[in-house]
Amino acid sequence: MSDPPRKVYWDSGLFICFLNRSELERRKICEDILRCARDGKIRIYTSTWTIVEVVRPSPKSLPTSQVLTPEQIGKIRQMFEWDWIVKIQVDQRVAFKAVELARDHGLRPADAVHAASAILNKLDAIQKWDRDFGKISHLIQVEEPQFISKQPSLIEDSKLRLGPHPDDFTKP
Repeated sequence: MSDPPRKVYWDSGLFICFLNRSELERRKICEDILRCARDGKIRIYTSTWTIVEVVRPSPKSLPTSQVLTPEQIGKIRQMFEWDWIVKIQVDQRVAFKAVELARDHGLRPADAVHAASAILNKLDAIQKWDRDFGKISHLIQVEEPQFISKQPSLIEDSKLRLGPHPDDFTKP
């Protein structure tokens, strides 16, 4: 009998890197992990709050503070409907745990929601690029994403491309 797939929480920064043209190397890693999740080799979890941060990311994460069109938002929405991304609802339990983490560990509100979602769901790790979850690394493993597959070069083939692409978010 094989071990159950590893359960990782994705911070919003991973989804933003996946969609951002200037993050090509990180995008390759994210796409590899997403493919592995689609194939059942890993389970990706994220908070429903992540959708808010990805659809309306901070101005520094998109070129020229681009406002997304309804079509672009639709592509992102479809991505969050993939079966292999488990969405964790921001309910009262998550909210109060986030308050506790913000108070006790100095996390910003959004980071506290992400951390609370991962901790309460007993996930194996939080994967992040840019946020500082080091303050809670004694509560849950914190790591940068890494390639899982042995053939990450397959990502270059546009016929095998997974989901929205940075080209979908460039100005005409």
